[in-house]
Amino acid sequence: MTAPNGPLADELLTSWYARQRRSRRGRTLSAPKAVRDSKGDWRHPDIRPTRAWLRATADSLDVSASHLFEHSIGRQYPALPLDFLTWLYQPHPADYAEYIATPRLDISWCSRCLAEGFANGEPAYIRRQWVLAASGFCHRHHWPLEDRCNACGSLDWRFAAPARGPLRMICNACWRPLERASVSTLDAEKAARVCWDHVIAFEQQLMGAMAGKTPDQFRFNFTSASQLLEQVRDICSLLTRAPLGHDCWGCRTRAIGLNDIACDAMTPGRRGDRFLSYDAPSPLATASPLLRRCLLAAAYAIVDPDPGTSAALFGPDAPLAIDIFVSGMNRELLDSYPAGTRHWSPTFIRQFGAAKQRKMSRSTIVRYQMSFALNAAFA
Repeated sequence: MTAPNGPLADELLTSWYARQRRSRRGRTLSAPKAVRDSKGDWRHPDIRPTRAWLRATADSLDVSASHLFEHSIGRQYPALPLDFLTWLYQPHPADYAEYIATPRLDISWCSRCLAEGFANGEPAYIRRQWVLAASGFCHRHHWPLEDRCNACGSLDWRFAAPARGPLRMICNACWRPLERASVSTLDAEKAARVCWDHVIAFEQQLMGAMAGKTPDQFRFNFTSASQLLEQVRDICSLLTRAPLGHDCWGCRTRAIGLNDIACDAMTPGRRGDRFLSYDAPSPLATASPLLRRCLLAAAYAIVDPDPGTSAALFGPDAPLAIDIFVSGMNRELLDSYPAGTRHWSPTFIRQFGAAKQRKMSRSTIVRYQMSFALNAAFA
């Protein structure tokens, strides 16, 4: 429900606030930002706004404080972990003295949403879904999210009011509007649509889990909402982790599991892209939309017990995604997972164990073949 002066139904609070500031030319409203509460925890105005900010904003803009609270991300997704949001600067504990930047969400957008709004004479605004790390696509248009200008590649943008027409999102580098669609994405749409729809269906399951809903039990048997999120978090971390010998601080390599299981449909116009290793425990939180789509596609194929998902994303002749995933893990990691992951569902633990057994069987066969070949050579 949308109040006359309040945010739109799916709008971020700070997006609505920015539009109000622009209409008043910023003369009476200061920009909202994250602050620490009495316990030292960060309170972001989009996620868990403080009562003081809600009251002050409600009084200034003639909107109910309770109505604003209902639009907060924390209210809409009560089970949402902070690392399932997209961050430009992530929140850290108060005793993390080396990191002083104020937490700030990283914004992506759907060019089709912006173009549709402009065509209808509606102001541009930021949707809540665009800051969720479990989302690499717009679910309204089934279209990849973007974080840079399609004309010049700049990441810098702002709201701007043109001489005619509604408020728009404009690139600060080339001054072009951000509703321009990527040519490479348009060219790839027809061939990639099936893969996109598969991943979007998985994103919807994750978003339901962030709202506290139990995942589809026909697909994810005996898996709770928190278990599904934990599995995706762990898989994404393992897919981007540097192998042994490359895991020193500052070392980055392309020899990571994700590059063995990347779906080309997730990177339209950039076929064969190879990603660098991540040292962050939650790569989804700071990944670009491009990397996020690849991680979510791989995680879906690994978690989903249906072999048809791997075939749909990676081709009919591709091995099971979970087998590729396990094959790329070193012995130490294989021994530690899932022993130390009691938050995984029993179904996925069984899938993981079966993939480990298949890897061991393949290794035994290879050793036997090599031994037989050596004996034959010296006979």
